[in-house]
Amino acid sequence: MIDRIVIVVALGGAFIRFGNLFNSEIYGLPTELPWGFEFVRDRLYDSNSGEILPTVARHPTQLYEALSYLMIFTVLFIFYRKRHMKVRDGFIFGVFMILLFAARFFIEYVKNDQVAFEAGMQFNMGQVLSLPFILAGVIMIVWTAKRSHYFSQEPIPKAPKKGRKAS
Repeated sequence: MIDRIVIVVALGGAFIRFGNLFNSEIYGLPTELPWGFEFVRDRLYDSNSGEILPTVARHPTQLYEALSYLMIFTVLFIFYRKRHMKVRDGFIFGVFMILLFAARFFIEYVKNDQVAFEAGMQFNMGQVLSLPFILAGVIMIVWTAKRSHYFSQEPIPKAPKKGRKAS
């Protein structure tokens, strides 16, 4: 059942990140790329003079995450609906963990530091916290393959053919 739940969790995560974009939250580093956003809602002040700093275009990391979560949703949904082989319960959950937290790990490279202690760190806290979840996804996939007797062996029901009612 968790395999089916995580498919829509990815979709929900995308909507949350769109909300972050609308609220000008959790944006990225300055960029000169043509798709950079100017987040005028958050005024930055010079700590010495107190003057408002000019607004610069920044990476829309919320959009990067939302799009990656939509791609994860699409991949998992298609895999769930189209697979012809039996896959043990927990496999899609493992794939979800790997894809979602790998996406987050790489997107964190263009994000602002969320808290002051992250300044100067090789990996920020979001990246450090993503690694155990990626590992958990790998473990889940391996576990489902090695300990198959713990997991369901039922295939996903096939979709009814066009023009026929599902029974």
